[in-house]
Amino acid sequence: METVTIIVPVFNAGPYLEPCLDSILAQTYQQLEIILVNDGSTDGSAQICEDYRAKDPRVRVIHKKVGGSGVGAARNTALPLVTGDYVLFVDNDDWLEETHVESLYRALKEQDADISIGNFTEYIDDRGAFRFHLQGEDYFQKVLTPAEWFDYQYDARQGFSQVFTVPWTKLYKAELFQDIVYPEDEKVEDDYTTWKLYLLADKLVYSHAGTYFHRKRSTSVTKTVDTVQVFPLRSIQERVTILSLIGFDVAAELRAYRWRLQLHRDSLLEAGQMQDYQKCLTLIKILDKWT
Repeated sequence: METVTIIVPVFNAGPYLEPCLDSILAQTYQQLEIILVNDGSTDGSAQICEDYRAKDPRVRVIHKKVGGSGVGAARNTALPLVTGDYVLFVDNDDWLEETHVESLYRALKEQDADISIGNFTEYIDDRGAFRFHLQGEDYFQKVLTPAEWFDYQYDARQGFSQVFTVPWTKLYKAELFQDIVYPEDEKVEDDYTTWKLYLLADKLVYSHAGTYFHRKRSTSVTKTVDTVQVFPLRSIQERVTILSLIGFDVAAELRAYRWRLQLHRDSLLEAGQMQDYQKCLTLIKILDKWT
């Protein structure tokens, strides 16, 4: 059997870490390598990592000396240590249906794909309720080229746009990560990275099933950082450039870029950062003139 490496960045996960790790150990696909990167936790998460290493030989633990460096740095720490054939990411407060890895793996192998993508079920922690959950009758599967998958990037229905951006809910061939580096100086790193993995792939398979359970908390990164950090300019500028050079249709990207410019313009003005505000204003004026 081929090995799937599961990478879990860990930072002060509190009561959520054990359910997360239990769901990983209970996977029906058992040929796993589990890398836990403890990012200097101070709440007992480090001990939980050690307890799981002691109980299961598939678990490896890396303790970072400098804590709080972020999930991008944690992933960068883990990726050179991967010995598996495939890579899958799990956030330390989420959990998996027991067939999550097996279903993604089966779809990838059956379709000879490079990345197997699934959807997710969203759980609102503060309310103790699921926002949406895909049922068995909702299931479908599609084989896609990277260009076809980019059509889902701004589709908000049933979480498609979030599925496109996040690193989890996916099984990747490990070789795709050979030169991938997650940014370590950004609050939200996936907008800079996940799309590049799609372009390095030749074939993708999407399975419309929510076997990954994503916990939304009031302390989640996307809840505690500014909206402009969730929708950065530099990442979409890079994306538009690359997609243009390889001949993709960038009309949707350009609309999104204009929207992000307006978002940054308003935020910068409110914050009194006038030079950066004027830079955004100039770009918007140029776009208004020529498009």
